[in-house]
Amino acid sequence: MKLKHVLTGSVMGLSLVTAGVITTSVLPTSSVEAAEYRKIYADVTAQMGLDGNLYLEIVGERPDVTVATAQFKSVEILEANTGRVVNPNTFIIIKPVTNGEAKKNVGRAKLNLSFLNGNPYPDGTYLVSFKDLTLTHESGYFTLVGAIKLTIKDGEFVKYEKVNLKPTSTPEPKIPEQPSGKNGWVGRSYYQHGQKVISKWIYDSQYKSYFYLNAAGEYVENAWVGNYYLKSGGYMAKSEWIYDGNYGSYYYLTSEGSYARNAWSGSYYLKSNGKMANSEWIYDNNYKSYYYLTSEGSYARNKWVGDYYLKSDGKMAVSERTPDGYRVDGSGKWIK
Repeated sequence: MKLKHVLTGSVMGLSLVTAGVITTSVLPTSSVEAAEYRKIYADVTAQMGLDGNLYLEIVGERPDVTVATAQFKSVEILEANTGRVVNPNTFIIIKPVTNGEAKKNVGRAKLNLSFLNGNPYPDGTYLVSFKDLTLTHESGYFTLVGAIKLTIKDGEFVKYEKVNLKPTSTPEPKIPEQPSGKNGWVGRSYYQHGQKVISKWIYDSQYKSYFYLNAAGEYVENAWVGNYYLKSGGYMAKSEWIYDGNYGSYYYLTSEGSYARNAWSGSYYLKSNGKMANSEWIYDNNYKSYYYLTSEGSYARNKWVGDYYLKSDGKMAVSERTPDGYRVDGSGKWIK
């Protein structure tokens, strides 16, 4: 009987543990909202332990603030180059540290460099983001924020890069309080020749970006205007990915600002409505082939999806023999 691996998506199975306590699948998180707490930013480093495992050391900027009790907290794994979340459901165990020099350490997490099926990670750089870790102090509660970039090659840890998550907010456009016939920002509004601009695009050469002023004369942010997306601060997105929670999808904004459609961006495909394809088949007329986009969005390659085989370039095999010796017919289906 022919044995095949059916692709179910390349979600990373990162197992993070501390001090001999191993995490299991999905674990309960705290019901406390992190937004209610003050933030402490962490310095995260990586090193190989004497046991051959990779450990992440998480050190808060205030040594007097530690976790009060052992608790499960969420860790998010992303592709560093695209910002695409590949594993949003990994949890670590944070345990109290109470004595000596170790008191400054918020936590120590062991990281397994393999998928759930035991295969090593593909070469690349990944962002491990520690979010919503609740710490306690006699003065109140704090939220720990930290991240680290890890480079993987041939299934092995190669190096790490520190990541500074302290906010560096983009300046809100503003110039004179009284334009007096000149062009410029007043708060969230823009004036041309002394008149407030409404329902119109403007380009600001100082901020090197387009902005859209709505009917009230204020710049639009975190929203779509036609085929264009305005980020926080009103800046138009260009040559970058954004995630829209309202539509539950990633979009890619091209160099001229409109969202890509019926097109590839690297290993990812943007459909006719601009949404990134995932866990679905698409047909590309340019390449005259079917492709399967995995649950994290990249096209499958060198794998079976049901009775169909995706080759190294992602194209579905048709009327040929697959590398593992099986035949597929003119529709691409495995000949049993």
